[in-house]
Amino acid sequence: MKKLLGLFLTAQFLLLCGEVLAQGLPAPSYWKNERGSELFIWSSNNGNIQGTFTNHAQGFQCQGIPYPASGAVKPTGLYFVVTFARCNSFTRWVGRTNGSQLPTSWTLFYVDGNGHPKKLKGADTFTRIW
Repeated sequence: MKKLLGLFLTAQFLLLCGEVLAQGLPAPSYWKNERGSELFIWSSNNGNIQGTFTNHAQGFQCQGIPYPASGAVKPTGLYFVVTFARCNSFTRWVGRTNGSQLPTSWTLFYVDGNGHPKKLKGADTFTRIW
């Protein structure tokens, strides 16, 4: 009986940890980074997240257009990916929530003017607005 109770408590603990982590990007929620770009999470289900991302970063193309964003929340952190179809590029953000902050690193994959695949790396911190 003690073994069963211990197993039950361990399972409850793991479920609660997963639930707390999943709440790091609750749905719906609205996030904005220091470049003015917006992330709207409208679905968070079983660790999968869906939403839209609107780029407002100076010096980058495809601004002002909401693009689908999808990703996952895992015990080790979270990621989301946005494909900017009009610009032949996609970006992957990886991070971990820290209260109302979401510090991320990102990698932009694109095709240059000569048709060569390239990548660019950087960092963003998203702040939860609501």
